[in-house]
Amino acid sequence: MLNFELKFAGNQFAEILFKIPCKQNILMVADGSLSFGTAGFGLSEFVGIVKSAGHTVATAHRTGGGVAATIAGNFNFATAATPVNRTNYDQLWLFGFSATAISAPEQTTIAQFMQAGGGVFATGDHETLGAGMGANLPRVRRMRNWATVPMATVNRHDTVLESGSDGIKQFEDQGDAIPQRIFPVFFSNGGPADIASSWNVHPVLRHESGGVDYLPDHPHESECLEPVPVAGNFAGVEEWPAASGVRIAPQVVAVSISAGRFVASGAPTASGTKPPVKPRSFGAISAYDGDAANVGRIVCDATWHHFVNVNLNGSGSGRSGLYVAGNPTPEYLKIQRYYLNTVRWLAPKNRRSCWPFLQVALTRFDLEIAELRLPLPHPCPWDPLLKIGLVAEEVITRQWGFGAVAEIVDDLVASSDANPALAQLVKAQQELALTGDNTKEADPSLLPLQNIRRVILGSIVNQLAHKLPEDETKLATMFKRAQPKLVDTVIAEAIDNAEQAIGDYLQRALKQTTAIAKAIQGKRIAK
Repeated sequence: MLNFELKFAGNQFAEILFKIPCKQNILMVADGSLSFGTAGFGLSEFVGIVKSAGHTVATAHRTGGGVAATIAGNFNFATAATPVNRTNYDQLWLFGFSATAISAPEQTTIAQFMQAGGGVFATGDHETLGAGMGANLPRVRRMRNWATVPMATVNRHDTVLESGSDGIKQFEDQGDAIPQRIFPVFFSNGGPADIASSWNVHPVLRHESGGVDYLPDHPHESECLEPVPVAGNFAGVEEWPAASGVRIAPQVVAVSISAGRFVASGAPTASGTKPPVKPRSFGAISAYDGDAANVGRIVCDATWHHFVNVNLNGSGSGRSGLYVAGNPTPEYLKIQRYYLNTVRWLAPKNRRSCWPFLQVALTRFDLEIAELRLPLPHPCPWDPLLKIGLVAEEVITRQWGFGAVAEIVDDLVASSDANPALAQLVKAQQELALTGDNTKEADPSLLPLQNIRRVILGSIVNQLAHKLPEDETKLATMFKRAQPKLVDTVIAEAIDNAEQAIGDYLQRALKQTTAIAKAIQGKRIAK
């Protein structure tokens, strides 16, 4: 069982559901001094965390020098024995060290993978480290600085804000148990702007505490960006495709603080030291949601030091990493959630329904839901579905954090055969999200967006109550034999019921609202 699921220990239904793999097929590629081994610049611990969640991970190295890669030899995206396409992989994770550019055919191969809905994660480090891959891909090349953030001057980004136990700030302190505090950006989920529940962090930072707010630290990170999308092609594809006439923009979803003091020793520079930096903020993580344009999602990170062993377990630093007495710190458990959230968020649209379905299935067995005495007759009208949805929302928020309901419902609707109008409706503040403008408020609307989501959620919970037995043995057998088909069937039937209930409600509300508006208008004319 994963660390963040330990809170469900003893819940027999959770233990059954969490054994179901919501597997993504992932290709991770590194180059230069990075590897998949256990050394300081190895990614073994991070890869182990991803695999422990049930995902399949293939690893490769561009120059064949990577320790412990599962694909031997010099990896080439265009000529790989297992083709890099959506048939074989759902996601690409690129950990770049080299500045040597990938070839034009490789650029085209990855660009076509992205066009087909494949997810991409990309990172490097300071200056041009990682530019070989990252600076030569559509959208990715603009979502992160691949060139100019220095390593040793006062203009570097230094997030090792605290000295170690000896009171001296050293380069090796990146390997201690003190991570950096980051600041997630809050986005509207479509509710009233003056209500706290209307605001939540990006899904890659979702956490029941309110958000993932830590990352490993490092004395010289790069930065993530949110460029304004413009017309033009790159690697044979439209770089910033439009949806409903609007080009989709990436967003910075977390901010770091650079405020490091003088680094006294161990810094890999000519002098062995690093001067203090002027305190300032910079983008730690950027994200691009290509769903509306039917292209893959993207996440960029300021540095691979947020993922390599030296920063996680202290390998090579003389420190013990993000562990105390052999146990991961609470901050490290949050960081691990960022890793797994990102894997789930990058899933292609047609491979995304499993995890949100399991989250709702777990909700169905919560004690609060049990008091509703489900199932109710199917199909079910608006009012009882809303009641179920309100209780389910409380449960999901308690378990997974604010904003989880919007993410779960949006993903289930998007991955289903729901009416496109419904999918567009539940996508919170869609036009503002497409442009990346988080400062505007949406135009006034009488549509009860949050209640519509609750009704969809309530319909899914009610349908699960019809389908899932409350006997653990029977439940385990059902999921073992028919889990993929069960997911599709329950979602289809539940959303069909929700569409009917929403349509009936809106028709009644429209009729009543129109009558009231006419009466008010008539009274004003009479005056």
